[in-house]
Amino acid sequence: MMSSNQCPSCGSTNVYRESANVYRCGDCFDKLPSASLYNAPPPKVYGTNQKTESFSFTKYKYILIAIVVGWMFLGTIITTVFQWVQSTTSVIQEEETQEIAIDPSLNSVDIIPEGEFSLLGEFPDSIGNVYFVGKFTNQSETSLLMPKFVISLFSEDGSSLNTCEGYGEKNLVLQNESVSFEVLCNQAPKFHHYEVSVTATSYVGDLSRPELSLTNINLKKVKNKGTVLSGKIQNTGTSIANFTRIKCMLVGSNGKTIDYGTYTLEEEDFLPKATQTFSLELFRTKEVPDSYYCETDSVGKETN
Repeated sequence: MMSSNQCPSCGSTNVYRESANVYRCGDCFDKLPSASLYNAPPPKVYGTNQKTESFSFTKYKYILIAIVVGWMFLGTIITTVFQWVQSTTSVIQEEETQEIAIDPSLNSVDIIPEGEFSLLGEFPDSIGNVYFVGKFTNQSETSLLMPKFVISLFSEDGSSLNTCEGYGEKNLVLQNESVSFEVLCNQAPKFHHYEVSVTATSYVGDLSRPELSLTNINLKKVKNKGTVLSGKIQNTGTSIANFTRIKCMLVGSNGKTIDYGTYTLEEEDFLPKATQTFSLELFRTKEVPDSYYCETDSVGKETN
């Protein structure tokens, strides 16, 4: 009779336990018919195996959904911001290219003003340029906007050599008011004489500007050098003046300008009722001036 430890197929006693309820012959590898009939030998160990968790979509699907929703939300924000920037840029470009309509009620035309020129003088420099300065008194029936002065150079026989243009020191010249001008002729040719003319835009209407006054003007001759002109300027109005400047010309005994200069206040805001001193050093000529002409102008500060 076969022992309970023998394989029924080959009779081998080399039987081992494959699992809790299964035995197998180590020689013929047949599965024994009933594991309960055999003594349980120690289990045969062939090695170790570490369990690896398989990927579970259910475990990660909520993370994936959160990532997708987050990207969709971020994309919506980026698209909205981009469209807002485009619309803002479009509005700015439209504002920059928008034409400014001119009020047809303004009675402004280009005219040749009536008036008188005086204190004409010419000042060549060391590189061939010539500066022409003078004064114009407006005797027209209207105020003048942006008076433009033209210097025409002529040869001895009256032939035209060149023309140069420049603007007055004031943008607005009232009736019976004077304005100084300075015109630069670059690389001016040799000329025999010159003529000066003026054009402007007439202005009829109210145009406020700061009220300024010059006082205590004094001339001091510097020996063998030039002249120092000093004085005071006061804002006599009720508005703040910006970019305030003073233009002065020294006049010789022949009635021509022999020197000139411009002084600009350092402070941008010149407050109402305020007073400041100024001084100009004029060293172009050693001639003792016979008189002087000074004027001042500024721009009214805009208030919100």
